[in-house]
Amino acid sequence: MYFDERCTKEDGAENMSELILETSRLLLRPLSAKDIEDVYEYNSDYEVVKYMYELSVKPGEVFPKERTLEFLKSCDEEWKKENLDFYEFGVVEKESGSFIGNICVYLDEKHEEGELGWTFNRKFHSKGFCTEAALRMKEFCFENLKLNKIIARCDERNIPSRRVMEKIGLKFLWGNGPRKYPNTGEESTEAMFYIERN
Repeated sequence: MYFDERCTKEDGAENMSELILETSRLLLRPLSAKDIEDVYEYNSDYEVVKYMYELSVKPGEVFPKERTLEFLKSCDEEWKKENLDFYEFGVVEKESGSFIGNICVYLDEKHEEGELGWTFNRKFHSKGFCTEAALRMKEFCFENLKLNKIIARCDERNIPSRRVMEKIGLKFLWGNGPRKYPNTGEESTEAMFYIERN
């Protein structure tokens, strides 16, 4: 279990499915199938998903709701495991109680490295929420999961995500890498950023 003074459990919590991470404005708690309507609100927004590798669609198309639900159910199952291969958190704004996005880390086979990713509702962009959540995730990865390295990748056209990576201290590793979207066949290029523990 990965709880310390910065990782709190709700009253009576006994497993990872009740893990809560906190920042000054946000709560990060396990993403679940119960979040389907909130998640699908932004998964069906082309402006949000156009640079998301697994979520991309062509202009005028909408990402299938059933695929979003399948993904959320897989998150429910993952949170039940003793040793997780990925951590998908829903992000909630404390003040309003609004569900504003999700953020994750996917671990390599040895659980020594992780890849960060995030998707946020467009209504909550440009407010610093993604950066705040990503900083907390970085801390969780190094201090609690004891990862040695974190990476993050984005389409080179996705300037806001790139800026978040820079703001949380990740270093540019390479750019102009090949990127082909599985749902659309569109080809683009991507950049990778990384940071190592200590």
